Amino acid sequence: MGEDNPLWDVVAFVPLLFYGAVPAVALAFTAHWLSTRIGRPRIGRVSARTIAATALVAHGVGPLAFLVDVAGDSRCLFSEWGGPEGASLLVGPNLAATAAALCVFSAVRRPRHRLRTMLRRLARARWFRRTGAVAAALAVLGLVPTADLGSGPIAAPGSCPPTTPGTPRVPIGEQAFLCAARQGHGFDAVPDHALLAYGRAQCAAYPRVTHYVHAIASICPPAAADVLREITAQEAAYARREAAAQAICDRSRHRPRIKPVLVAHVREFSEIGMEAYEDHEDSAQEVSVMHGDLVGSAPGHLSISFSPEYEACVTTEVYRRRPPVEVKGWDQVIEVGYHSPTGDFVLRDPMAEPELPNLAVAGKGHYRVRVHYREPDWDAFTPQHLLIMIYPGRGDQVIDLKRAPS
Repeated sequence: MGEDNPLWDVVAFVPLLFYGAVPAVALAFTAHWLSTRIGRPRIGRVSARTIAATALVAHGVGPLAFLVDVAGDSRCLFSEWGGPEGASLLVGPNLAATAAALCVFSAVRRPRHRLRTMLRRLARARWFRRTGAVAAALAVLGLVPTADLGSGPIAAPGSCPPTTPGTPRVPIGEQAFLCAARQGHGFDAVPDHALLAYGRAQCAAYPRVTHYVHAIASICPPAAADVLREITAQEAAYARREAAAQAICDRSRHRPRIKPVLVAHVREFSEIGMEAYEDHEDSAQEVSVMHGDLVGSAPGHLSISFSPEYEACVTTEVYRRRPPVEVKGWDQVIEVGYHSPTGDFVLRDPMAEPELPNLAVAGKGHYRVRVHYREPDWDAFTPQHLLIMIYPGRGDQVIDLKRAPS
Protein backbone atom coordinates (compact mmCIF):
# COMPACT_ATOMS: atom_id res chain seq x y z
CA MET A 1 0.00 0.00 0.00
CA GLY A 2 2.69 2.50 0.96
CA GLU A 3 1.85 6.13 0.37
CA ASP A 4 -1.20 5.21 -1.75
CA ASN A 5 -3.40 4.16 1.18
CA PRO A 6 -6.93 5.02 -0.06
CA LEU A 7 -8.23 5.50 3.48
CA TRP A 8 -6.06 8.63 3.81
CA ASP A 9 -8.72 10.39 1.77
CA VAL A 10 -11.32 9.37 4.38
CA VAL A 11 -9.13 10.58 7.22
CA ALA A 12 -8.56 13.89 5.43
CA PHE A 13 -12.29 14.67 5.10
CA VAL A 14 -13.86 13.24 8.29
CA PRO A 15 -13.31 15.71 11.19
CA LEU A 16 -13.87 12.95 13.73
CA LEU A 17 -10.62 11.34 12.54
CA PHE A 18 -8.51 14.51 12.51
CA TYR A 19 -5.51 15.03 14.80
CA GLY A 20 -4.71 11.35 15.26
CA ALA A 21 -8.40 10.53 16.04
CA VAL A 22 -8.37 12.72 19.16
CA PRO A 23 -11.97 13.96 18.45
CA ALA A 24 -13.12 10.34 18.09
CA VAL A 25 -11.56 9.31 21.40
CA ALA A 26 -13.04 12.37 23.13
CA LEU A 27 -16.50 11.68 21.69
CA ALA A 28 -16.34 8.01 22.74
CA PHE A 29 -15.35 9.03 26.27
CA THR A 30 -18.15 11.62 26.45
CA ALA A 31 -20.80 9.19 25.14
CA HIS A 32 -19.77 6.52 27.62
CA TRP A 33 -19.62 8.96 30.53
CA LEU A 34 -23.04 10.54 29.81
CA SER A 35 -24.80 7.21 29.29
CA THR A 36 -23.34 5.91 32.55
CA ARG A 37 -24.50 9.06 34.39
CA ILE A 38 -28.08 8.62 33.18
CA GLY A 39 -28.13 4.93 33.97
CA ARG A 40 -27.93 3.62 30.38
CA PRO A 41 -24.39 2.26 30.20
CA ARG A 42 -25.21 -0.12 27.33
CA ILE A 43 -25.82 2.82 24.97
CA GLY A 44 -22.47 4.32 25.94
CA ARG A 45 -20.60 1.07 25.37
CA VAL A 46 -22.15 0.55 21.92
CA SER A 47 -21.49 4.17 20.91
CA ALA A 48 -17.91 4.10 22.12
CA ARG A 49 -17.21 0.81 20.37
CA THR A 50 -18.71 2.09 17.11
CA ILE A 51 -16.61 5.25 17.20
CA ALA A 52 -13.49 3.30 18.13
CA ALA A 53 -14.10 0.82 15.31
CA THR A 54 -14.32 3.67 12.80
CA ALA A 55 -11.01 5.12 13.99
CA LEU A 56 -9.40 1.69 14.02
CA VAL A 57 -10.41 0.93 10.42
CA ALA A 58 -9.29 4.35 9.15
CA HIS A 59 -5.96 4.50 11.00
CA GLY A 60 -5.18 0.82 11.51
CA VAL A 61 -5.06 -0.35 7.89
CA GLY A 62 -1.65 1.25 7.29
CA PRO A 63 0.13 -0.45 10.22
CA LEU A 64 -1.64 -3.73 9.43
CA ALA A 65 -0.58 -3.57 5.77
CA PHE A 66 3.00 -2.84 6.86
CA LEU A 67 3.07 -5.87 9.17
CA VAL A 68 1.58 -8.15 6.50
CA ASP A 69 4.02 -6.94 3.82
CA VAL A 70 7.11 -7.25 5.97
CA ALA A 71 6.04 -10.60 7.46
CA GLY A 72 5.50 -11.98 3.96
CA ASP A 73 8.74 -10.63 2.50
CA SER A 74 11.26 -8.59 4.45
CA ARG A 75 12.48 -6.99 1.21
CA CYS A 76 9.18 -5.08 1.06
CA LEU A 77 10.52 -2.83 3.80
CA PHE A 78 12.76 -1.18 1.19
CA SER A 79 11.03 -1.93 -2.11
CA GLU A 80 7.51 -0.85 -1.06
CA TRP A 81 7.88 1.23 2.13
CA GLY A 82 11.10 3.17 1.51
CA GLY A 83 13.12 1.64 4.31
CA PRO A 84 12.78 2.37 8.05
CA GLU A 85 12.54 6.13 7.41
CA GLY A 86 9.74 5.70 4.88
CA ALA A 87 7.87 3.25 7.11
CA SER A 88 8.05 5.61 10.08
CA LEU A 89 6.81 8.46 7.91
CA LEU A 90 3.92 6.46 6.40
CA VAL A 91 2.88 4.37 9.40
CA GLY A 92 4.03 6.43 12.38
CA PRO A 93 1.20 9.02 12.35
CA ASN A 94 -1.37 6.18 12.50
CA LEU A 95 0.12 4.30 15.43
CA ALA A 96 -1.13 6.69 18.12
CA ALA A 97 -4.68 6.67 16.71
CA THR A 98 -4.67 2.88 16.43
CA ALA A 99 -3.47 2.52 20.02
CA ALA A 100 -6.10 5.01 21.23
CA ALA A 101 -8.89 3.07 19.47
CA LEU A 102 -7.73 -0.17 21.08
CA CYS A 103 -7.64 1.56 24.47
CA VAL A 104 -11.26 2.67 23.99
CA PHE A 105 -12.29 -0.94 23.38
CA SER A 106 -10.44 -1.97 26.51
CA ALA A 107 -11.89 0.88 28.60
CA VAL A 108 -15.55 0.12 27.83
CA ARG A 109 -15.39 -3.64 28.21
CA ARG A 110 -17.41 -5.08 31.04
CA PRO A 111 -15.07 -6.45 33.76
CA ARG A 112 -16.04 -9.95 34.84
CA HIS A 113 -13.55 -10.66 37.63
CA ARG A 114 -12.84 -9.49 41.15
CA LEU A 115 -10.90 -6.44 40.00
CA ARG A 116 -14.22 -4.80 39.09
CA THR A 117 -14.89 -3.56 42.62
CA MET A 118 -11.31 -2.36 43.04
CA LEU A 119 -11.41 -0.47 39.77
CA ARG A 120 -14.64 1.24 40.75
CA ARG A 121 -13.12 2.40 44.03
CA LEU A 122 -10.01 3.57 42.22
CA ALA A 123 -12.08 5.51 39.73
CA ARG A 124 -13.96 7.28 42.54
CA ALA A 125 -10.75 8.37 44.23
CA ARG A 126 -10.15 12.13 43.79
CA TRP A 127 -6.38 11.76 43.39
CA PHE A 128 -6.84 9.22 40.61
CA ARG A 129 -9.27 11.46 38.70
CA ARG A 130 -6.93 14.43 38.96
CA THR A 131 -3.92 12.37 37.86
CA GLY A 132 -5.94 10.88 35.03
CA ALA A 133 -6.99 14.32 33.79
CA VAL A 134 -3.39 15.55 33.76
CA ALA A 135 -2.22 12.37 32.02
CA ALA A 136 -4.96 12.73 29.38
CA ALA A 137 -3.95 16.31 28.69
CA LEU A 138 -0.31 15.33 28.36
CA ALA A 139 -1.30 12.44 26.05
CA VAL A 140 -3.22 14.81 23.77
CA LEU A 141 -0.23 17.15 23.65
CA GLY A 142 1.99 14.19 22.86
CA LEU A 143 -0.26 13.20 19.97
CA VAL A 144 -0.09 16.62 18.35
CA PRO A 145 3.35 16.26 16.68
CA THR A 146 2.27 13.05 14.92
CA ALA A 147 -1.20 14.31 14.04
CA ASP A 148 -2.55 16.73 11.48
CA LEU A 149 -2.55 19.59 14.02
CA GLY A 150 1.25 19.78 13.94
CA SER A 151 1.70 18.72 10.34
CA GLY A 152 2.78 22.01 8.79
CA PRO A 153 2.08 23.29 5.27
CA ILE A 154 1.65 21.16 2.16
CA ALA A 155 2.74 22.79 -1.09
CA ALA A 156 -0.09 23.29 -3.58
CA PRO A 157 0.21 21.50 -6.96
CA GLY A 158 0.29 24.87 -8.72
CA SER A 159 3.62 25.68 -7.07
CA CYS A 160 5.43 23.11 -9.22
CA PRO A 161 7.65 24.82 -11.80
CA PRO A 162 6.52 24.27 -15.42
CA THR A 163 8.56 22.05 -17.73
CA THR A 164 10.14 24.06 -20.55
CA PRO A 165 12.78 23.29 -23.20
CA GLY A 166 15.37 24.95 -20.97
CA THR A 167 14.49 22.89 -17.88
CA PRO A 168 17.48 20.92 -16.51
CA ARG A 169 17.29 17.19 -17.12
CA VAL A 170 17.56 16.71 -13.34
CA PRO A 171 15.79 19.65 -11.59
CA ILE A 172 17.55 20.64 -8.39
CA GLY A 173 16.06 22.00 -5.18
CA GLU A 174 13.56 21.24 -2.43
CA GLN A 175 10.58 22.41 -4.50
CA ALA A 176 11.57 20.11 -7.34
CA PHE A 177 11.80 17.18 -4.90
CA LEU A 178 8.35 17.90 -3.42
CA CYS A 179 6.81 18.05 -6.89
CA ALA A 180 8.52 14.85 -8.07
CA ALA A 181 7.59 12.92 -4.92
CA ARG A 182 3.92 13.94 -5.18
CA GLN A 183 3.50 13.03 -8.83
CA GLY A 184 0.54 10.70 -9.25
CA HIS A 185 -0.90 11.95 -5.90
CA GLY A 186 1.82 10.25 -3.90
CA PHE A 187 2.49 11.65 -0.41
CA ASP A 188 -0.45 14.06 -0.80
CA ALA A 189 -1.21 13.94 2.93
CA VAL A 190 2.41 14.25 4.06
CA PRO A 191 3.52 17.79 5.04
CA ASP A 192 6.47 19.42 3.33
CA HIS A 193 8.89 19.28 6.25
CA ALA A 194 8.21 15.57 6.89
CA LEU A 195 8.55 14.71 3.21
CA LEU A 196 11.83 16.63 2.99
CA ALA A 197 13.11 14.81 6.08
CA TYR A 198 12.19 11.51 4.43
CA GLY A 199 14.01 12.50 1.23
CA ARG A 200 17.15 13.50 3.11
CA ALA A 201 17.09 10.21 5.04
CA GLN A 202 16.82 8.34 1.73
CA CYS A 203 19.78 10.32 0.40
CA ALA A 204 21.85 9.52 3.48
CA ALA A 205 21.24 5.82 2.88
CA TYR A 206 21.88 6.02 -0.89
CA PRO A 207 22.82 3.85 -2.77
CA ARG A 208 21.86 1.15 -0.29
CA VAL A 209 18.31 2.52 -0.48
CA THR A 210 17.11 3.13 -4.03
CA HIS A 211 13.45 3.99 -3.42
CA TYR A 212 12.24 7.09 -5.34
CA VAL A 213 15.68 7.69 -6.81
CA HIS A 214 14.45 10.09 -9.52
CA ALA A 215 12.63 12.15 -6.90
CA ILE A 216 15.42 12.34 -4.32
CA ALA A 217 17.91 13.23 -7.08
CA SER A 218 16.68 16.81 -6.72
CA ILE A 219 18.17 17.02 -3.21
CA CYS A 220 20.79 14.27 -3.37
CA PRO A 221 23.93 14.86 -5.49
CA PRO A 222 24.98 11.16 -5.66
CA ALA A 223 21.52 10.15 -6.88
CA ALA A 224 21.46 13.11 -9.29
CA ALA A 225 24.74 11.97 -10.84
CA ASP A 226 23.39 8.43 -11.36
CA VAL A 227 20.09 9.68 -12.80
CA LEU A 228 21.93 12.04 -15.14
CA ARG A 229 24.12 9.17 -16.38
CA GLU A 230 21.01 7.07 -16.96
CA ILE A 231 19.26 9.86 -18.88
CA THR A 232 22.40 10.54 -20.95
CA ALA A 233 22.67 6.84 -21.86
CA GLN A 234 19.00 6.72 -22.84
CA GLU A 235 19.34 9.85 -24.99
CA ALA A 236 22.44 8.44 -26.69
CA ALA A 237 20.65 5.17 -27.47
CA TYR A 238 17.68 7.10 -28.85
CA ALA A 239 19.97 9.26 -31.00
CA ARG A 240 21.63 6.12 -32.40
CA ARG A 241 18.25 4.65 -33.31
CA GLU A 242 17.19 7.92 -34.93
CA ALA A 243 20.39 8.14 -36.95
CA ALA A 244 20.09 4.52 -38.10
CA ALA A 245 16.47 5.03 -39.20
CA GLN A 246 17.35 8.27 -41.01
CA ALA A 247 20.27 6.55 -42.78
CA ILE A 248 17.89 3.88 -44.07
CA CYS A 249 15.50 6.56 -45.34
CA ASP A 250 18.35 8.42 -47.05
CA ARG A 251 19.71 5.27 -48.76
CA SER A 252 16.31 4.36 -50.16
CA ARG A 253 15.45 7.76 -51.67
CA HIS A 254 13.43 7.46 -54.89
CA ARG A 255 14.99 8.64 -58.15
CA PRO A 256 12.22 10.17 -60.29
CA ARG A 257 12.11 9.20 -63.97
CA ILE A 258 10.77 12.63 -64.90
CA LYS A 259 11.43 15.87 -63.07
CA PRO A 260 8.85 16.62 -60.36
CA VAL A 261 7.66 20.12 -59.49
CA LEU A 262 7.98 19.50 -55.75
CA VAL A 263 9.69 16.82 -53.64
CA ALA A 264 9.41 16.50 -49.86
CA HIS A 265 10.69 13.91 -47.39
CA VAL A 266 9.58 13.21 -43.84
CA ARG A 267 10.04 10.43 -41.32
CA GLU A 268 6.80 9.58 -39.52
CA PHE A 269 5.94 7.47 -36.51
CA SER A 270 2.16 7.59 -36.35
CA GLU A 271 -0.46 5.39 -34.76
CA ILE A 272 -3.18 6.54 -37.17
CA GLY A 273 -1.34 7.12 -40.44
CA MET A 274 -1.48 10.35 -42.46
CA GLU A 275 -4.37 12.29 -43.91
CA ALA A 276 -5.30 15.43 -45.78
CA TYR A 277 -8.49 17.10 -44.62
CA GLU A 278 -9.85 20.23 -46.28
CA ASP A 279 -12.58 22.02 -44.39
CA HIS A 280 -15.39 22.91 -46.79
CA GLU A 281 -19.17 23.20 -46.68
CA ASP A 282 -19.77 19.54 -47.57
CA SER A 283 -16.90 18.11 -45.52
CA ALA A 284 -19.16 16.88 -42.72
CA GLN A 285 -20.81 14.50 -45.18
CA GLU A 286 -17.61 13.20 -46.74
CA VAL A 287 -16.01 9.99 -45.46
CA SER A 288 -12.95 8.60 -47.17
CA VAL A 289 -13.52 5.14 -48.68
CA MET A 290 -10.58 2.85 -48.02
CA HIS A 291 -9.27 0.85 -50.95
CA GLY A 292 -7.75 -2.20 -49.40
CA ASP A 293 -5.81 -1.27 -46.27
CA LEU A 294 -3.61 1.44 -47.80
CA VAL A 295 -5.42 4.52 -49.09
CA GLY A 296 -8.88 6.06 -48.90
CA SER A 297 -10.31 9.01 -50.80
CA ALA A 298 -13.30 11.34 -50.77
CA PRO A 299 -13.72 14.99 -51.86
CA GLY A 300 -11.57 17.01 -49.44
CA HIS A 301 -10.35 13.97 -47.52
CA LEU A 302 -7.45 11.62 -48.29
CA SER A 303 -6.19 9.04 -45.79
CA ILE A 304 -3.16 6.76 -45.97
CA SER A 305 -2.75 3.90 -43.51
CA PHE A 306 0.41 2.07 -42.51
CA SER A 307 1.76 0.06 -39.59
CA PRO A 308 1.66 2.00 -36.30
CA GLU A 309 4.53 -0.07 -34.86
CA TYR A 310 7.24 1.00 -37.31
CA GLU A 311 8.58 4.31 -38.51
CA ALA A 312 7.77 5.31 -42.07
CA CYS A 313 10.07 6.96 -44.62
CA VAL A 314 7.60 9.15 -46.55
CA THR A 315 8.41 10.82 -49.88
CA THR A 316 5.95 12.99 -51.78
CA GLU A 317 6.50 13.99 -55.42
CA VAL A 318 4.23 16.45 -57.21
CA TYR A 319 4.13 16.50 -61.04
CA ARG A 320 2.53 18.65 -63.72
CA ARG A 321 1.74 15.55 -65.78
CA ARG A 322 1.27 11.85 -65.23
CA PRO A 323 4.57 10.18 -64.16
CA PRO A 324 5.62 6.73 -65.40
CA VAL A 325 4.27 3.75 -63.47
CA GLU A 326 6.81 2.07 -61.17
CA VAL A 327 5.99 -1.13 -59.32
CA LYS A 328 9.34 -2.87 -58.97
CA GLY A 329 10.53 -3.02 -55.38
CA TRP A 330 7.10 -2.09 -53.94
CA ASP A 331 4.63 -4.37 -52.15
CA GLN A 332 1.55 -2.32 -53.01
CA VAL A 333 0.82 0.39 -55.59
CA ILE A 334 -2.66 1.92 -55.69
CA GLU A 335 -3.82 5.03 -57.57
CA VAL A 336 -6.98 6.91 -56.58
CA GLY A 337 -8.71 10.14 -57.54
CA TYR A 338 -8.83 13.11 -55.21
CA HIS A 339 -10.81 16.35 -55.43
CA SER A 340 -9.29 19.35 -53.61
CA PRO A 341 -12.17 21.77 -52.94
CA THR A 342 -10.00 24.52 -51.42
CA GLY A 343 -6.51 23.99 -52.85
CA ASP A 344 -5.14 23.36 -49.33
CA PHE A 345 -3.95 19.79 -49.89
CA VAL A 346 -1.58 19.04 -46.98
CA LEU A 347 -0.74 15.54 -45.78
CA ARG A 348 -0.09 15.32 -42.05
CA ASP A 349 -0.19 13.14 -39.03
CA PRO A 350 -3.57 14.26 -37.54
CA MET A 351 -2.01 14.31 -34.06
CA ALA A 352 0.94 16.55 -35.04
CA GLU A 353 1.68 19.78 -36.88
CA PRO A 354 1.86 19.73 -40.72
CA GLU A 355 5.25 18.55 -41.94
CA LEU A 356 4.65 18.31 -45.68
CA PRO A 357 4.02 21.28 -48.00
CA ASN A 358 0.81 21.99 -49.90
CA LEU A 359 0.58 19.36 -52.64
CA ALA A 360 -2.09 21.12 -54.71
CA VAL A 361 0.36 22.86 -57.05
CA ALA A 362 -2.41 23.54 -59.57
CA GLY A 363 -4.77 24.96 -56.95
CA LYS A 364 -8.16 23.50 -56.16
CA GLY A 365 -9.47 20.88 -58.52
CA HIS A 366 -8.99 17.21 -59.42
CA TYR A 367 -5.83 15.19 -58.83
CA ARG A 368 -4.62 11.64 -59.11
CA VAL A 369 -2.73 10.20 -56.15
CA ARG A 370 -0.50 7.15 -56.58
CA VAL A 371 0.59 5.54 -53.32
CA HIS A 372 3.52 3.09 -53.20
CA TYR A 373 4.11 1.03 -50.06
CA ARG A 374 6.99 -1.22 -49.02
CA GLU A 375 6.79 -3.22 -45.81
CA PRO A 376 9.43 -2.88 -43.08
CA ASP A 377 11.86 -5.61 -42.19
CA TRP A 378 9.66 -7.03 -39.46
CA ASP A 379 12.50 -8.81 -37.64
CA ALA A 380 15.13 -6.05 -37.92
CA PHE A 381 12.54 -3.40 -36.99
CA THR A 382 13.63 -1.09 -39.84
CA PRO A 383 11.30 1.59 -41.27
CA GLN A 384 8.53 1.04 -43.79
CA HIS A 385 8.49 3.16 -46.97
CA LEU A 386 5.86 5.29 -48.71
CA LEU A 387 6.18 7.08 -52.04
CA ILE A 388 3.24 9.34 -52.89
CA MET A 389 2.98 10.77 -56.40
CA ILE A 390 0.45 13.53 -57.08
CA TYR A 391 -0.43 15.01 -60.46
CA PRO A 392 -3.47 16.90 -61.88
CA GLY A 393 -6.01 14.56 -63.43
CA ARG A 394 -9.69 13.72 -63.46
CA GLY A 395 -11.34 10.45 -62.63
CA ASP A 396 -12.39 8.71 -59.44
CA GLN A 397 -11.53 5.20 -60.52
CA VAL A 398 -9.26 3.10 -58.32
CA ILE A 399 -6.37 1.41 -60.12
CA ASP A 400 -4.62 -1.42 -58.31
CA LEU A 401 -1.25 -1.34 -60.06
CA LYS A 402 0.26 -3.95 -57.76
CA ARG A 403 -1.62 -6.07 -55.29
CA ALA A 404 -0.39 -6.67 -51.79
CA PRO A 405 1.20 -10.11 -51.37
CA SER A 406 -1.18 -12.56 -49.76
